[in-house]
Amino acid sequence: MVHGYPQGLTKKDIPYEAQIIRVADEYDAIVSKRQYKSHIGISDTLKILIENSKPSQSSALSTVVKNAKLGKNNPAIVRVLLKVVIEDIEYEIFLTQDYVQELKDEIKRLKQVEKYKISMDKAKKEKDKNYYLEGMKILLKNDETPENFQSAYEQYKKAYETRKAIIENLYNEIKIIKKLKI
Repeated sequence: MVHGYPQGLTKKDIPYEAQIIRVADEYDAIVSKRQYKSHIGISDTLKILIENSKPSQSSALSTVVKNAKLGKNNPAIVRVLLKVVIEDIEYEIFLTQDYVQELKDEIKRLKQVEKYKISMDKAKKEKDKNYYLEGMKILLKNDETPENFQSAYEQYKKAYETRKAIIENLYNEIKIIKKLKI
């Protein structure tokens, strides 16, 4: 009867490439959101992979369970995965920070439009109202109008706050991952 990896191979005999694929596949299977399971966070997924890289502590395990343990994750591969995940998170932070800067610029632009709108509404003379209206039109983009820019302004502010929270969560993930021991 053959147990474990195909052809009865044990941990040291399993090709290194296959060990890498096993860790990558397990990582993807755990971290991916699927319709039949809920999402598991990156740091929790890595904790599972680390746990699966440790040898079993129980000597009273049955033969079947012992043989199943022979295919556990290679700790060296899991260590490299941690580094890759951290680099990936750092890249995601970089891209998100770029987007946050774009949002800040749009918020600043629409804040200026809002100031013109307030000044226009307060203006008594038609000449002054037209001056502020023209200033607004110069700053407005795409489908924005003096009547609807406020909606875009609120959406940009909401997107900005959401992305800032995402960046903070990503930094927290990195802190957790860096504390993990294999």
